[in-house]
Formats: sequence, C-alpha cells, structure tokens
Amino acid sequence: MVRENADGIEDLRIKVKEGVSKLRGLEVGNELSVEILSRLAEGRRTASELVEEIYQVRSSDEGFYSSYARVRREIRRLESKGLVSTNVLGRNRPYRLTDLAVINLARIGGESKQMPVLPPIDILIYLATAASLIPLLFGSMGRFIDPSEMVTLGLFGLFCLLLGASLTRFFQTLRRVF
Repeated sequence: MVRENADGIEDLRIKVKEGVSKLRGLEVGNELSVEILSRLAEGRRTASELVEEIYQVRSSDEGFYSSYARVRREIRRLESKGLVSTNVLGRNRPYRLTDLAVINLARIGGESKQMPVLPPIDILIYLATAASLIPLLFGSMGRFIDPSEMVTLGLFGLFCLLLGASLTRFFQTLRRVF
C-alpha cells in the first residue's frame, strides 16, 4: 500500500515536470514553482524544509537565507494564485497544496482545461445578486416612483435567493482555495 502510494506520488511529480506548458494556464512557469508544487504533492512542508530539499542547504550554511527568501517569495506568489495554503495561526506552519491545485495538477495529463479560481458562473451569480440589490436600495431611498408592494416583495425574494446562491458559491470557492 505504501509502495503504491509512493509510486503514485512519483508519477505525479513526473507529470508535473513534464506538463510545464500546461501549467502556463495556472501561471506556473518557472522551475522553482514546479519544484515547490512537486515537493508539496508529496506532503506538507515548511519553507525551511523546502529550501533544504530543493537547494540542498542547511540553515547553518551561507546561502540559506537568500534561498529561503527566493522560496518564500515564490510560495507567496503561489498562494496568491490559490495553489498553496497554510494555517493562519501557529509558529511552525507547513504549506500544502489546495484542492484547486490538486484538481488542476491532476488535469495536466488529460485534455481537460484547467479550473479557474473564479469560474464564470460564479461571476454571473455575484453580478445578478448585486443587480437585484440595486433596485431595492434605490426603492428604500425613495428614488423610484411609488413601486408596488408586489414588485418590491418579488425583488426581495429574488435577492434572497441569489444571496443564498452567492454565499454557497463563495464558501465553495474558499474551501477549494484554502
């Protein structure tokens, strides 16, 4: 079982390194980000552990801090793309791949498109929620000419429905990215 898992991880590392052209859609183009993603595919790692594994330097060595700064900068860039995450609290904070990164890395070998951080349907739902809120806000300020109660009630019901859908999609996105 452990050997099969190790082979699966090694296969994933090979796919990550071979699929650099497909990673361009994720805006992962340099070798350091590919190496970080492949190391994190094996499991959680702290920034220091990543530096030791990638550059083969210890914290007592001379070039450690420059390598650490380079890795840390790349980790922050990967975090901004929603590919890498860590705990917010705690001293020793290991990094891990997000669900979004795992899904997109798994799609490297196939013909499927990479999954965006914010799918177009989410944008549409957020815009529809905002669009249904605007008439309600203007109506509450008296900007409309005597809207009927049925129209106001219908708009409020639509807004509540869209707000529920927006919040659901928002929390799904947060779960996927963090």
